[in-house]
Amino acid sequence: MAIANDQSEPLGIENAMDLLIVLLYTPGTREQHAEPIDGITRIQKLMFLLSQGVGPRQLVREAESCGFVSYKMGPYAPQIIRDLEDLLSAGIVASKRLEYLLPDDGDNRDLAPHDWERTRTKTKRVESLRYSLTADLGMNVGKELWKSLSSRERDDLARFKSFFNSLSLRQLLIFTYERYPDWTTESTIKEQLGLT
Repeated sequence: MAIANDQSEPLGIENAMDLLIVLLYTPGTREQHAEPIDGITRIQKLMFLLSQGVGPRQLVREAESCGFVSYKMGPYAPQIIRDLEDLLSAGIVASKRLEYLLPDDGDNRDLAPHDWERTRTKTKRVESLRYSLTADLGMNVGKELWKSLSSRERDDLARFKSFFNSLSLRQLLIFTYERYPDWTTESTIKEQLGLT
């Protein structure tokens, strides 16, 4: 992570951890700074899309440094997990446990039509984590990194986060899988997404 020098110059984005902090600080759909990001899979996909130049092209290099590989849910970078753990330990990022019910997306193609309604009402319990910057340290570091971006980079990153953070996780996964099929060769969820 970048550290301010003695002359109090703004921090600069020097690596993927800095990019992760500024992504958490970036305004989202509510146009307020520090909109949380729900779930590690969403964070992984947002950072992957940045590495592919979907967002601000100026931030691609830092996102590429994550070292993405094809994995069970598509593009995955173990470095992001390590960075999040370090940021949680440092008190820059906080996580909140989420638990909610989702309709079961089971494959209903082999069921008789009269069974569809019954399966549509089934739900499954899902647990996830909501990641956000901490009120003091995290917000201060995020603000400094945000100030180091050009006006264009800030606008591009805000549009990127606003759009992709507003998609359902399923929509985000489908977008990523359809646009970058070479990164989904190890996926175990293609069928669930209807992408076989």
